[in-house]
Amino acid sequence: MDLSGEQYFQSCYQDYERQTSRRKLSFYLGLVTRWVPPGRRLFELGTGMGHFLSLACERYTCQGSDINDFGVKAAAAKTPKAQVRVGSYECIPTDPAPDVVVSWDVLEHIEHLDEALETIHRRLADNGILIGVVPVYDGPLGWLVHRLDKDPTHLHKLSRDQWSQRLRNHGFTILQDGGILRRLLLGRWYLHLTRPQWLLRSIGCAYFFVARNEAPSPMNPLSPGETV
Repeated sequence: MDLSGEQYFQSCYQDYERQTSRRKLSFYLGLVTRWVPPGRRLFELGTGMGHFLSLACERYTCQGSDINDFGVKAAAAKTPKAQVRVGSYECIPTDPAPDVVVSWDVLEHIEHLDEALETIHRRLADNGILIGVVPVYDGPLGWLVHRLDKDPTHLHKLSRDQWSQRLRNHGFTILQDGGILRRLLLGRWYLHLTRPQWLLRSIGCAYFFVARNEAPSPMNPLSPGETV
């Protein structure tokens, strides 16, 4: 099945516009603005069609990448001030390094996940921030997430604890995390709940995190004087 270009969105995300709701984007932007001051450098890993990046460009100096060329063209059209490239984590710049990398429902698609997290950790500015959202397949709603997941490019179907441990394994310190309950209802309404966190942290069908690269990645630490 060819999932490149526009075909990917038509096959897996026919309701892309509804699912990319203003409520969702506002929550994402709120996570960034809470931890990263305006004017800093932001890199979006997996821009999709550019909905978030177009909002972020109003407050940050932005770049981004996506492996889907159709998505990159759409994102570039929405964000003329941002540099958007076809590619993945190898596109994250080092000079100047981004202060924050954001990745909304992307990490689960990356085949070489450990290499991706290593690269993000290494290429972020000192004490840089990684903010992301991933689907999770544990908890009381895990069976439903499995059943409704129609995207064959979801390669990592992990639990929330497995994601948090993966981040720690690569030298990230988790500053904030939690759960999201989200679902398109009757093909018309997109549910995106982020409260109450005492409940959604355990039962949400997606996991969000804010993590800082405060230590060298134990998976691939840099030697003294080594640069990327």
